[in-house]
This record gives sequence, C-alpha cells and structure tokens, in this order.
Amino acid sequence: MAVQGEEHGRADALRNRAALLDAAADVLAVAPQASLSEVATRAGLGRATLYRHFENRDALRAAIRTEALSRASAALAGAGLPECDTHEGIRRAAAVLVPLGMRFRILLTEGADNDEDFLAARNEALEPLFGVLVRGVANGELSRSANPAWLGLVLAGMLMSAVRAAGAGLIDPDRAGDLVANAFVSGFGPR
Repeated sequence: MAVQGEEHGRADALRNRAALLDAAADVLAVAPQASLSEVATRAGLGRATLYRHFENRDALRAAIRTEALSRASAALAGAGLPECDTHEGIRRAAAVLVPLGMRFRILLTEGADNDEDFLAARNEALEPLFGVLVRGVANGELSRSANPAWLGLVLAGMLMSAVRAAGAGLIDPDRAGDLVANAFVSGFGPR
C-alpha cells in the first residue's frame, strides 16, 4: 500500500517529467543545440531534476521520440480513419500529424530518420494511415498501379515538408491537412 507522501512524490515526478519533455520540445525545436540547462530553466526546474529523469541529452531525445510517437498513435487512433474515404482519411491524418510534427520538429533535425528502431516504431504508429493507403489503392481511390508502401513514404515526406513549411511560416498549419491531402490525392488519384 502506497503512503500518501509517496503518491504525492510520484505525481510530482510525473509532472516534472512532462514539464521537461514539453520544455525540451519547445527549446530544441527552435535551437537544436540548446543546453540541457536551458531546457531545465524553461521547464521551471533545476538541472538536477532534469538529470534525475534523463541521464544525458541522448536519453532526453529518446524520450521525446517516444512521446511524439505515442501522441501520433493516439491522434491517429482518434481520427476515425477506418470510417472515411481515402481523401478524407489523408486529410484527417495530416490535420492531426502536422501540429504534432510542429511540436516535435526536433525529430526532423536530429536524424531520427536514420535510426532503424525509430523508423520501425514510427511505421507502427502510422499503421492506421498506411491502412488508408492500402484501402485507397484496393478500391481505386488511388492509382491501382501505385505500391502502397511507396505511397506511404511519399506521404511521410509530404507531411515532413508541411511541418517544415508551417514552421517557416510558408503555409498555415491549420490548413496543412487540406493542402497535403489535396496534393497527394490529385497526384496519385486514379487516371
């Protein structure tokens, strides 16, 4: 049986970890080489607290990756992708993934795309979106000659480009879902 003080300590630890991850996402998105001290300061916590949760920069980055994938998985699960047509599924997916990409855009600059473990976890998180592409090819909403796995890579690239463009102020993040879906379906729709 947990003692009330232990429960309070555990709640504080969870709150501190969440604050550190949020601060790291904010700080590192703007300044990827920022110090861990800057992250702790942004979170309103001390460096010692940061190091109790993350032993080094690599551990913090790994936690950011895990958090980003967890949020992406949850967002896609709640987007209702199985119930809609291909265009709407891509639009919904992009509408939830681009803001998350903006939040965790440090992943675009740190080379996570070269980490096989990250890519496997990312593919698992994006499985509902890949299902939309497979279904779209099978039912003719996308070109039947297109390989769904390749379409997934193209769409992932478009989503990353949308995140970068929104971060640079070139497109409105709130419209990114529509822009990506329209361009993708126009380019790969049936002929």
